[in-house]
Amino acid sequence: MSKPALLALSLALCAVACSKPQSQGVPLTGQVKAVVDRSKSTTATYAMYSWNDIIRDGAPAQEWGAEFHSGDFHRVETQHDRLVADCVANTGVARNVDTGQVYRGPQIARAACGINTNKPFLEAQSLGAVQTPFGPADRVRLVDPDNVRTYDISPQGVILASTFEGKGSAKARAWSLKARAVAVLDALPDPEMFDEASLEKSYVPDRFKVAP
Repeated sequence: MSKPALLALSLALCAVACSKPQSQGVPLTGQVKAVVDRSKSTTATYAMYSWNDIIRDGAPAQEWGAEFHSGDFHRVETQHDRLVADCVANTGVARNVDTGQVYRGPQIARAACGINTNKPFLEAQSLGAVQTPFGPADRVRLVDPDNVRTYDISPQGVILASTFEGKGSAKARAWSLKARAVAVLDALPDPEMFDEASLEKSYVPDRFKVAP
């Protein structure tokens, strides 16, 4: 998540995922494009559990998140949203856990599968290689109309860390997110977790729903 969305992650991810794509913006080139493409085209099997530090309207909060991938399929879970997507077919379904509302469309896949590409990028920059608790990663900085984002992407295409900072109005700037992986496993909780029916339940183990 990355999917979707997003993104932003547990914070109205569906609202981000369900926004309409826009055509304006700078094209992705070079290393930035390679890193974004890697995050969106991986076929690795993994379960990534994250812990998220969030500021909403200036007030801090913490929430869990998770992303699961196998072959063409991706799943994102937060405390408020669940998404599944076929990253090759560019289809997806999102369910808001709080309201039960369901969203469908290619925008879900664009948000859930790797780096969220629903919004145009106004700036795109490679920040080079970094070391993480899970090994090396490539860091990119992306600016869209609403957020300044960074991502640390593993050689397998896993999002190991991300940051979002609101831009524009004072209210927008009072929101931010810092997500970091706390576990990256090569086995899924259940291989049957990528269809719409699976959105009725969470597959995140309880041990990853508390602060590390």
